Amino acid sequence: MDKGEIYRALEKDFTATFIEELIPGILHNFANPLNGIMGRSKLLQRRIEESVRKMEEKYPDAAAGMMDELKRIKTDINSVNQESEYFFDMFKDVAGKFYALAAKNEDGINLSQLLAAEMRFFNFYLDFKHEIKKDIQWDKDIPDFKGNTADLSLAFWRIIRFAMTRALASPLKEFHIKTDHDNKYVSVFIKSSGEAMPAADLETLMENLNSDSLNMPAAVDRGVLMSLLLFDKYQARINFFSEENFSTISIGFPYRSERIKR
Repeated sequence: MDKGEIYRALEKDFTATFIEELIPGILHNFANPLNGIMGRSKLLQRRIEESVRKMEEKYPDAAAGMMDELKRIKTDINSVNQESEYFFDMFKDVAGKFYALAAKNEDGINLSQLLAAEMRFFNFYLDFKHEIKKDIQWDKDIPDFKGNTADLSLAFWRIIRFAMTRALASPLKEFHIKTDHDNKYVSVFIKSSGEAMPAADLETLMENLNSDSLNMPAAVDRGVLMSLLLFDKYQARINFFSEENFSTISIGFPYRSERIKR
């Protein structure tokens, strides 16, 4: 083996431990000091406010003379609190993604909540956060369906990334996502700007989906097919729509009755 092959073999060994072994430890070690920082900053804010109040009561002249300085201190403390809360929210978004990928049991899935978490995670793709115009609509009354969080989180990450890539390559740079439900299905519609997939590629994609095959031509995204094959295990209803400058994929999961065993 040459040096490059050795490196790639070791890299594969490292990444194989990443989700289930390394990430939980990283998140745990970050969480403890972060919780300490947030707790101390809130405590410091209360102490500063209480100290200022006491000074104003006991030493009004001194407090009046230091008013500008005291206001700046209170403003700085408030800023520290706001930034630490913002950082904690980002930490939760990262943690939520990796905990979702490690969830192996079936459970009740709220599609709106799952995809809202995915969209928060996608803000770590800076081009997606800053370059793409996004329209997000969640059905707050959507029913749960039975599913595995790890399956769905990974598959939706691939579908959304595919739509993101297409949107970034287009002049319009638009991305739309919404959830909805009827009396049988909970559904998501993912729409992005960009040239529509050729009809022949779509036909090949659906043929492979129906035959449970991964023998795709190079022009068709294999990761998208694998995600759709996983959705198909849930008996999902999958459709593609094209219009000028936009393509849409809809995925609906049955929720009212037990899935048919195949």
